[in-house]
Amino acid sequence: MEERRQWVETDAIGIFIVGGILLGCFFPMLTGYITMGAAPLVSAIIVASAVVFIILMVVEIRCGNMFGAVVNGVFGVLLGLAPGLLFLTEFIAQGMGIEVDARVVGWYFMYIAPVLIVVGFVGGYMFWHFAIAFWVLAVDVFLMGMVFAGYLSHTWNPTLGWVIGVGGIYFFYMATASFLNGMMHRKVLPLGGGLFKAGGH
Repeated sequence: MEERRQWVETDAIGIFIVGGILLGCFFPMLTGYITMGAAPLVSAIIVASAVVFIILMVVEIRCGNMFGAVVNGVFGVLLGLAPGLLFLTEFIAQGMGIEVDARVVGWYFMYIAPVLIVVGFVGGYMFWHFAIAFWVLAVDVFLMGMVFAGYLSHTWNPTLGWVIGVGGIYFFYMATASFLNGMMHRKVLPLGGGLFKAGGH
């Protein structure tokens, strides 16, 4: 009986989407290139992306890739579906004249930060810059949470937005490298080595 073909790697798909969300949604919104009036459109992009992430999470579970499943789950739910629906609900409630305490978004973002630190630590076994990127993103998300929760001024937003923008460029490069290297079966773009060694050696 012919052996069933293995499922393909999904890394590039998810990373391209992450870059798109950071560069196309959070960066322009935080830096002031678009207004909060774009919130429902941004929410639609994030929720649509979350659906893909959740599908990719299932694929990674099917392939036995725990790290890939966790990363797609984090981006699909913690940084995708939940924030997208929170922003959309807040926008609809304001339009209906219903008062909501949006500071919960800030507290939620502050929880996401330590999750990103843990994911970055594990990712550091593959690529040193992956760990650094996730740790920087964790600090940025935590400070965003502080702003949304009312503990920091909104004057922080442009700075946080530019950090997000740089992160988006980084993830675009990572996705491009993963896609090209995989398709060409050779190193087209360098990715470097790990920050840590397995087994602590």
